[in-house]
Amino acid sequence: MNKEEIIKKLKHLAREIEYHNNLYYNNDNPEISDAEYDQLKIENDKLEKKFPDLVLDNSPSKKVGAELISEFKKIEHKVPMLSLGNTFTKKDVENFIVKTKRFLQIDKSINLEFLAEPKIDGLSATLIYKNGKLDVGATRGDGRKGENITENIKSIEGIPLFLDGKFPSEIEIRGEIYMSNIEFEKLNASRLKNALPLFANPRNAAAGSVRQLDPKITASRKLGFFAYNWGVISENIGVTLLEIREFIKSIGFNLNHPVKLCSNLEQMIDFYKYIYENRSKLDFDIDGIVYKLNDISFYDRLGSTDHSPRYAVSHKFPAELGITTLRNVKFQVGRTGAITPVAELTPVTIGGVRIKRASLHNKDEIHRLGLVIGDTVSVKRAGDVIPQIVDYNHKLRPLKYENISFPEYCPSCGNPLKIDKNDPIIRCLNHMSCKEQIVGQLIHFVSRNAFNIEGLGEKQVIELFNTKLIREPADIFALALPDAIIKQEKILSLPGWGKLSVTNLINSINKSKIQTLDKILYSLGIRHLGLGTAKLITKNYTSSADLIDRILGLDEDNKYKLINELENINGIGEKVIISLISYFKENKLLFSNLLKYLTINESLFSADTSHYLYGKRIVFTGKFEHLSRTEIKNKSEKIGALISSQISNKTDFLVVGLKPGSKVNKAQQLSVNILTEKEFLSYF
Repeated sequence: MNKEEIIKKLKHLAREIEYHNNLYYNNDNPEISDAEYDQLKIENDKLEKKFPDLVLDNSPSKKVGAELISEFKKIEHKVPMLSLGNTFTKKDVENFIVKTKRFLQIDKSINLEFLAEPKIDGLSATLIYKNGKLDVGATRGDGRKGENITENIKSIEGIPLFLDGKFPSEIEIRGEIYMSNIEFEKLNASRLKNALPLFANPRNAAAGSVRQLDPKITASRKLGFFAYNWGVISENIGVTLLEIREFIKSIGFNLNHPVKLCSNLEQMIDFYKYIYENRSKLDFDIDGIVYKLNDISFYDRLGSTDHSPRYAVSHKFPAELGITTLRNVKFQVGRTGAITPVAELTPVTIGGVRIKRASLHNKDEIHRLGLVIGDTVSVKRAGDVIPQIVDYNHKLRPLKYENISFPEYCPSCGNPLKIDKNDPIIRCLNHMSCKEQIVGQLIHFVSRNAFNIEGLGEKQVIELFNTKLIREPADIFALALPDAIIKQEKILSLPGWGKLSVTNLINSINKSKIQTLDKILYSLGIRHLGLGTAKLITKNYTSSADLIDRILGLDEDNKYKLINELENINGIGEKVIISLISYFKENKLLFSNLLKYLTINESLFSADTSHYLYGKRIVFTGKFEHLSRTEIKNKSEKIGALISSQISNKTDFLVVGLKPGSKVNKAQQLSVNILTEKEFLSYF
């Protein structure tokens, strides 16, 4: 990169980081995970180290938190409230120790003592006491100024209004306001009951509770406070961190725990690993370990940067991995009848998201992992992928445990399950009257990639099903009819519904009535029939009416004609054909009822069949510079290309953007043509 490009990149990072700081600190509503935020900071720091002469005046490295925009009164910190520098690996921690010794001019062979403690994931706050009485309480804010939340924090357990024992005439205690996991679950359960938005994790819940303009709201939520540091102080209270912790405890505060005094790197890493493996046993969220020098005399000598002190550092936990306990396994019935084991976990926050359940896929996966109830497990969450258990710690297996037993009967309808030794999937074949299958089909029908009916999420679909307002897709459209006043009034009487939300729902239903036939087929949730396959089938008929006639006329006499037509479509396999025929033999009336409400968009049949990419099967990977993933897919579909998510020997092109994944290797193995974004767009 040249100088202009570097400055442009630094400005972009500064804007991004400032934007996310505001969401996190002022709105308590982050859009990205901690890991994604850390990556932005790391990228910015690397550029600044490489090009120190180009560091911006408003660089994120010079700031802590975000500029305050709330209605609370501002208070200036006499001693800045800095954030901590981050480390992510053992090597990072070792470098921190080496750098500290070099700064202090201490021989490498001499060990320094560090106190290791859990890094509480809450809201930083400072408390100023004068003559033993709480005078002011404030948030960290941007590190220089915080919000005066004195009245709000007076109701927080662990924050004394008056100090115990002997204490300086003025003392500032700093720590973390947090919400316990138990109280977090209770709060979200209450909000769910009252149709209120849920908090993403305990940190957001704690911050949102403290930053209420009405102190009564803060008082109604049970918060805690762990003290771990100090600011302004009128007299000395100790010469080591351990001594000061004991003093802080003696005057009435709770301390974060457990802690360990470490005299070398190995002890620090051992403590990190121990807490990481046992974090599910704590009743509060942590996102790493903090290492602080025990000898206070070093603090002034080391000083601090604009952003963080040099005497302490945090060691962050892996962003997409969490350690927790497998409490139970429930069996969930999917929309196609597949019985999926779902792990119920001790809640753990991974990448800023609260995880309470994880998929175990099937019986073979449980046997492969060798899990039992009570195991300490590693849970992986990457992007929007459903969390999954990847391993367990055999050293931490309890003496008394329970094996995982598979059901013989459907947990929803009670029908005997189909169990095939050669098939890892156990199935319920009662498709017509199994409640969970029917509800699952309806949830799929209204989902974003299907009919995309806004205002009808999973919760609302279940609610309308339980009140007998919907039983099949056609019933959804019947709700929006002019003469459906009684049904609409019944919805209005349900908790969380108002006139505006019912009106918006009706408008959204009416808006979704115009659909292409491939989208309609996909929305039915037919097993093995994805959107790409539905599009491929539809395009091989001259019109929507042509394919609909085949489906509605399906009987024993002409089903072989339809099978023969489908077999002649390149890319349609036996499983899809069997599934399609089977579905419409059972659900012909359901499909016919649905069509009464819909207008079919025939644009799918107007593509230019002479276009080079028409009918070509295309897979995309990586991030694109000129168009978003959605835009480039839509552009491709308009000229008749077939979009797939997986590479196979039927793939015609793999289009590669920035940071592509493993699909490139597979494409090379299968001799699939690989195009850059620029090369691909040249065909348009």
